[in-house]
Amino acid sequence: MPSLDDIAAAWLSSTEFAGDTAAVGLLSRAISPHDYDIKRDSLPVSAAADPATAGAILELLQRGQVPTMAAIRTLMVQNDMRAEAERIERLGRRAQRSIDDFGRVLAKLTDEYWAAHGTGPTRRDILLTEPVIALIRERVGDIPPTAIKHLWLIERAQRAGWIAYDASPRSLCAGRRFHAARYGNRVSLRPVNAIGTMVAAYLRDQLAEHGRPPRWSVMAYELRDDKGRRVFNDTADARAQQQWLVTAEWMALEDGNPVPGPRGLRALAKKVKERRS
Repeated sequence: MPSLDDIAAAWLSSTEFAGDTAAVGLLSRAISPHDYDIKRDSLPVSAAADPATAGAILELLQRGQVPTMAAIRTLMVQNDMRAEAERIERLGRRAQRSIDDFGRVLAKLTDEYWAAHGTGPTRRDILLTEPVIALIRERVGDIPPTAIKHLWLIERAQRAGWIAYDASPRSLCAGRRFHAARYGNRVSLRPVNAIGTMVAAYLRDQLAEHGRPPRWSVMAYELRDDKGRRVFNDTADARAQQQWLVTAEWMALEDGNPVPGPRGLRALAKKVKERRS
């Protein structure tokens, strides 16, 4: 009758561990732990017939671990979770390629939600709407509702300038690109962070020069980018964009008047530091 080591060696003979005495010893301990005065379930030799189980056994041997049934089950669960996370990450990269389409839809729905409720939607509210689900199916694929949050659509759309939010509940609001889209190239097309910094710099300079914040109409008329394009189309546009500028902390309000916000001041201080260094 073949010994445990013979059985283990025979199974490993067709693998990368052929002739590896250390691996044979580990597998022997898993096949018959009672022979080693170890109280645990034995590993049936037939388990190796399942490709996933066989792969887990080899991975545990590669790590120098005894491939017990408990260790195999744990590793297989971990591998399944890792594979799903990698799949969602790949789908997230696919979503990034259509982020302007996602951002446009998210911003429109968010703006409509504010108009109807006077507050922003939750992430779940907005991500599980039919237009967003339909776009995910079209551009990314079928995603379980519980996994949609792992596409990071809210975060990606925020970085692209379509929406803004802060740490407070229901702060989600339409961002710079949503507001600017209706005016085409009549307004600045600079990235959202550049717009925020320009607004903060203008407000800082106005306060330094006049000792008070500018009127909204003055800011809407005077504020231009480095190509001479208006940042805001008109006063109404500046007022409408107040929400995302305050939410993203590029701007703050004092008695209803615009002043530089905390993030705006940090960005300006950083630029000063970079010029001096």
